[in-house]
Amino acid sequence: MEKMELLAPAGSLEKLKFAYAYGADAAYAGVPFFSLRARENDFNIEKLKEATELRTRLGKKLFLTLNIFARNRKIKPFKEQIGEIAALKPDAFIMSDPGLIAMVKEAHPEIPIHLSVQANCMNWQAVKFWHQSVGVSRIILSRELNLNEITEIKNHVPDVELEAFVHGAICIAYSGRCLMSSYFSYRDANQGVCDNSCREKFKVYETPKQDKDYFIEDLRNKGEFYQISEDENGTYLMNAKDLNVIEHLDKIRESGVCSLKIEGRTKSIYYLSLVSKAYRKALDDLYAGKPFDPKIHDELAKISNRGYHTGFMIQDPDQNSQNYDTGISRYYSQRFAGVVREDENNLKDCLAIEVRNKVQKGQTFEVITPDGTEHFVIDDIYNEKGELTDVAHGGTGIKYFKSPIQAPPYSIVSLVEDHQASLRN
Repeated sequence: MEKMELLAPAGSLEKLKFAYAYGADAAYAGVPFFSLRARENDFNIEKLKEATELRTRLGKKLFLTLNIFARNRKIKPFKEQIGEIAALKPDAFIMSDPGLIAMVKEAHPEIPIHLSVQANCMNWQAVKFWHQSVGVSRIILSRELNLNEITEIKNHVPDVELEAFVHGAICIAYSGRCLMSSYFSYRDANQGVCDNSCREKFKVYETPKQDKDYFIEDLRNKGEFYQISEDENGTYLMNAKDLNVIEHLDKIRESGVCSLKIEGRTKSIYYLSLVSKAYRKALDDLYAGKPFDPKIHDELAKISNRGYHTGFMIQDPDQNSQNYDTGISRYYSQRFAGVVREDENNLKDCLAIEVRNKVQKGQTFEVITPDGTEHFVIDDIYNEKGELTDVAHGGTGIKYFKSPIQAPPYSIVSLVEDHQASLRN
């Protein structure tokens, strides 16, 4: 049996480089105009060309996402542009629309098609249809499936590749088909502009009526009220915890899955790097015959999350799979501080860090690299003019930190602290 592939998200060319550096075997990137997550897509044809060249140099894989469900107006531009996209020679296209798939199969049959999770493929007969009748080589399974169902699919269609999500956000509804974003913000979740309404905080008001009607106020749009009922579980609307099955990779391998997919093209380099690194270690340990290292859980706890659970894959979700904590909705033990950049000012014994969150003298940095971590206490901080300062604010560019260590390429830094943040932090 071949080793399972670790597949990471790449929302930008820089994120792609970090995904590969932190252990991903493959990455997926969106094609402009034809990919969901369109609003946050940093790629264009030139950047995609650079991405495929990087993939080739590193001996990795790159899948390009063209997974929109197209309206009529998208057919003509898709037909006009697919040749230029195919010329990039990606390892596969990730697609969901049957019409667009047929166009690619006719014009560029040499490029494998992976069926997007947006197609909600959930049973072996559907998998058989897509694989044998349409020619799709891989199915990206719906997150609603459990391991027994996945095993049954593999048994019925043994020559198909199966890909499964193992980490990240969970949809409330069949994958990608939530209506709450459209209801609250007039933003269609299935067009890649979901506003995550189901994961936000709301305030509940009780009317003085005898039947005790309740209304919620969306705290992002104060003054707008929606009638609803509330119980003892709190005020979040269907706020799922985050998927995390890192402790169960052995069972996933036995089910026939060949690719482990990390969710999060719009998430930070910090999230991407730490999750990729954690799953890389867990996979390497698995294939080396080592038991699961529980310390990996500590690494994933450093990342902003809403609590972890195993989704539908390992066991049926219950009320503990929802985050009903009305005060805290994101948890993490360390805070992303910045990305180490090249020191153009050549300040001696300093790290040049593009600061992402507020950093103060006296705090402790953890320098995270693809191969390990090191720590040091922040002492001298210099601004871009070489002047000493006691604080560096996020979003203000590169600052220079006196450091006793050297940081290799693709290093990031976090602040070591016990930290819990509300949605507004």
